[in-house]
Amino acid sequence: MTANSSQFISETIDLDTHIMWFEKSNKYIVVNDLLNNLILNRINSEKFPINTSLLKKYKINSEKLKPISDNIKNLLEECNQDYDKINPEQSLSIANEYIHNSKFKFNKRVVKIEYSDERLKSLIDPKFNHLKCNDKEEIIYKVVEKNEKINLFKNKKFLGSWGNEKMHEFQGKVSMELTSFFHGMSDLDWTAVFHGSTLFRLNNCLMLTGDSGSGKSSLSAILMANNFALIADDFSPMDDKGIHYNFPSAISIKEGFYSEAKKLYKSFSELNEYYINDIKGNVKYLADKSDKPILSSNCNTILNVKFGAGLKNEIKSINKGKALEKILPDAWISKNIKDAMAFITWVNSSMFYDLTYNDNDEAIKMINKIL
Repeated sequence: MTANSSQFISETIDLDTHIMWFEKSNKYIVVNDLLNNLILNRINSEKFPINTSLLKKYKINSEKLKPISDNIKNLLEECNQDYDKINPEQSLSIANEYIHNSKFKFNKRVVKIEYSDERLKSLIDPKFNHLKCNDKEEIIYKVVEKNEKINLFKNKKFLGSWGNEKMHEFQGKVSMELTSFFHGMSDLDWTAVFHGSTLFRLNNCLMLTGDSGSGKSSLSAILMANNFALIADDFSPMDDKGIHYNFPSAISIKEGFYSEAKKLYKSFSELNEYYINDIKGNVKYLADKSDKPILSSNCNTILNVKFGAGLKNEIKSINKGKALEKILPDAWISKNIKDAMAFITWVNSSMFYDLTYNDNDEAIKMINKIL
């Protein structure tokens, strides 16, 4: 069942599983048949009458229905709150001198980033060192710290400011700006960005998702050593046609994987090491240095990854609703209704899997079986 309006979308994505999107809040929720029916009824009782057969199926009587209805009322109030992530207009002067700067080249396009201090440079440069060049730039970004916030400018246009507690958002904005520039696109061209790593081999593309520390980047390095091309690590942008684009950063390899990485890459020991924070510790950045990188690809195979010594080597398809519950919290999705519909179309055309493993070779075998 599909229900579309300017306020919401409700779409069936799997057995007894629906995804709902609310335009005003740009919020997605995953619900079963009963909750989908009750929410639609709350929105428009004439158009969407309560399905009594579903009440019988789930054994819901009038006494049980009352608290469910109250929860739905509260949920809809939350889903109809205004979505606003726009940085307030500010008037900031740009520092006259930027002592630190770097130029990066990808897809025949050159960007220059200027920093007011070394610390700011360390937030961006290491993962792009393999793209450094001395060519003439087409565009300049400026990063300056002022009033205890990091401020970003595109040429002389102010793009936003972020406090230290929102460092991840700042780095995400820089990543989005660079991706758009390298591919000659604008912010409006993107439908979604996933916290995932995308790889390609022999016309097959897959995206690895999972919690931080689950082994996504390590598995990306393993696959890259086995003839997979890296399209994106940890930041996977997608347009409204379901095409995933190259985000040309290097893979972040944590200390716990150094010994394995040395077996896979002879030059790994020579890579510089960088301290990130007390949680992530030290990392090295492993780049895909292919002369002909894969710029974009359709990607409809998604694996939620988890590595652990005590885990079984197993891959199994999972309910799309369960998969989205893991993916959505860390994803950015455009609030445009066209993009919401494009995202749901992509979900319906994709296969989702859980992959657990304790052995690298077994992980490769399991992945090869589904491609």
